[in-house]
Amino acid sequence: MNCEVLVVGGGPAGSTAAKFLSQEGIETCLIERNLEFIKPCGGGIPSAGLNDLGILEEITKKIQFKSVKKVIIIPPYSEPIEVELRRGEILIFNRFEFDSFLRQIATEKGATLIEGELVKLEKNKRIKATVQLKNGALKEISCQYLIAADGVNSKVCSLIGIKKPNFFWTISSQIQTNRDLQTEACEFWFGSTHASFFYSWVFPGNNYMSIGTGSPKANELKKLLDNFINKRFPSINISTVKLRAYKVPKWEKRPFYIGNIILCGDALGTVMPVSFEGIYYAMKSAQFASEAIKQKNLIIYEKLWEQRFGRQFFIMKKFQDYMFGNERRIDKWLNKHRDPNIQELAMALWLRKEKSSNLIPLYLKAFGSLISRILLPQVKIHM
Repeated sequence: MNCEVLVVGGGPAGSTAAKFLSQEGIETCLIERNLEFIKPCGGGIPSAGLNDLGILEEITKKIQFKSVKKVIIIPPYSEPIEVELRRGEILIFNRFEFDSFLRQIATEKGATLIEGELVKLEKNKRIKATVQLKNGALKEISCQYLIAADGVNSKVCSLIGIKKPNFFWTISSQIQTNRDLQTEACEFWFGSTHASFFYSWVFPGNNYMSIGTGSPKANELKKLLDNFINKRFPSINISTVKLRAYKVPKWEKRPFYIGNIILCGDALGTVMPVSFEGIYYAMKSAQFASEAIKQKNLIIYEKLWEQRFGRQFFIMKKFQDYMFGNERRIDKWLNKHRDPNIQELAMALWLRKEKSSNLIPLYLKAFGSLISRILLPQVKIHM
């Protein structure tokens, strides 16, 4: 089989790449190892992100979602901070339905979808991939470009000999809601007794809640989640809760492409530090990569990313390294968000996905000496 682009991984990044490429008439093959896989994930994405990607109206008409218009932030030592979301909302999707629908969009645009696992890569003038199909048969696919959108455990990275992204561990569960177990807000809980260099969360879905927490160490996860559930939902019998652990990549400097092999989404590590939001940024990385392939100039991919998100990711990484793991610093930082003006800046950046070039200097200014201590001399801050 021959195609122009082979996309490995049928999650949000891979399906988005296949969609953008196929609608331009670029022959694209999308392979997904397991079409029944459900990624452990809160499933939240701001409506503005889907609108930016041009699929908000279509996806909200076709699959179920939960609209959330309030966020509650619980600092380690202070009273909760309730934020009403203005000019935007967070949409919570079932990840199986969400991922399946994105693959459907890609195939409707002309992409070929194959259920199979990449087992071998050879690079000459073209890239030759060997894929093991679900029935065990082997299929060879020749392509000009290959997009690695196969997640934090990227098989492509293993096969071409580059390091996979570093990561945090998360553990989560979906709890069926009832009159005593429900919430209408996305909750973010900070504190070392139940989250380590991460936060614990509660995301409301349709008739369920996603509950979870994170840590750099896998052996801490169960104890941290037990502590969180006892704190937030003491009526839940923890022994009956079905748990799933998964990795969330850390953002760090990685190659955007090597030759004609391009990294997207979790394989690149496109998870926003501090907020740990990944779906939108994975899909945007795929959009930028597709544009670079369309123009036959892969340098464009990294340039588009850096222009749109580079500064924001850099600064949030500095925030994360400095504040996470120190409850006093986190508490002080979070309490700044009681100010409606800072809330508005945060919503513009994270909720409404407004371009960060004008907003980041204002956000920096709001934190004054604390920011200067973290960032200088790497970033010039214009007060």
